[in-house]
Amino acid sequence: MSIREDEAIVLGARPYSNTSLIASFLTRGAGKVRLVAKGARSPRSRSGVSLEPATRVHLEWFESPRRELGAMRKCESLAVFRRLWEDFEAMQCAGRLLQTLDRALGIHEGDEGLYALLGGALEALDGGADPGGLEAVFRVALLQGLGLAPSLRYCGECTRAPGSETAVLDPAVGELRCRRCPHPPAQGIRLRAGAIATIREALRLGPGSLKSLQVLPSLQPEVRRAAEAFLAYHTGAPIPPRKGAGSLPALTAKRRGR
Repeated sequence: MSIREDEAIVLGARPYSNTSLIASFLTRGAGKVRLVAKGARSPRSRSGVSLEPATRVHLEWFESPRRELGAMRKCESLAVFRRLWEDFEAMQCAGRLLQTLDRALGIHEGDEGLYALLGGALEALDGGADPGGLEAVFRVALLQGLGLAPSLRYCGECTRAPGSETAVLDPAVGELRCRRCPHPPAQGIRLRAGAIATIREALRLGPGSLKSLQVLPSLQPEVRRAAEAFLAYHTGAPIPPRKGAGSLPALTAKRRGR
């Protein structure tokens, strides 16, 4: 068993026993880790606040190559995004982003690029970014970070220019199908020209799109649904529902009750 340490963002935590938690983290260099935080639920614990979702922490843990579940040694807060605890819409958005990454990544999956993407999204929300637009471009950028970015090309039967008209995205291959395509996908996502152009621009800008790309409110649902469907198809990870508490709001009552 070895001792590891790294900077990390808390993805979520759940009770493990009367006094302990199982917490998930996205680390900068070691990907996602899941650890037992012994005594974290005890009134005397000093690590409770640092285990709140969306907190940036310095993490130390015991890791065994034979086990997926490690043991937390120390967890100290580095940054808390205050707006996420004051703005309900931002809080809900952050909770869905954290849950999406937690479900999409296996143990030790993830890299510094995904860590920077998540950190950038939380910083943008904390700085007042529109939650709806940010969530839409985050999901597109996440596809790129996972190596799953759709090509957004038309199939060989279609001669239209991408983004020139309404089309259907085939999640199986990441191609577009025009309305007159003789090979329509079994389950396609309808996208207007503006939504296609937005996705293409988000892929071109990469993580920089979180702060620089403004998505029209009318296009946000289409962009988000397309990225969600593509992610679910290729990873099998269910997408957190938009209506519901999510991991971040679920711990809000606990924090306010202290």
